[in-house]
Amino acid sequence: MPQLDESGEALLNAGRGAHKRAKDAWEGFSDFALRDNVLEIAVGLILASAFTAVVTSFVSDIILPPISLIPFINRNLGEKFAVLLQGQHYPKKDGYNTLKQALDDGAVVMAYGWVFSILSSRPVMHTRGRCG
Repeated sequence: MPQLDESGEALLNAGRGAHKRAKDAWEGFSDFALRDNVLEIAVGLILASAFTAVVTSFVSDIILPPISLIPFINRNLGEKFAVLLQGQHYPKKDGYNTLKQALDDGAVVMAYGWVFSILSSRPVMHTRGRCG
């Protein structure tokens, strides 16, 4: 059997050391990941994500549509915007009908409808802690 020279022996020992360090790191990670607290946090994050989706849907599909029926709000609340700087083809008579139309024309707009939508969902999300 051929003998290894000094550099080959050093390389072999380095490989054994790297294998041991990788094994120790994996064992340390698995010990950390399987603790009760980490699993509780992971489940909590999953539940929070699902609850956020439910609240967002509740606000945008149930609360905001009736609010948009108020007489002075004549379009979907999420589409409310103010034109700060008109685009090249600004319709002088009626203005822009939709936010997309204004943005496509190059207008500078402040889309405050989405901000109102987000702010109205916050109180619903904060009541979650008091329900249980």
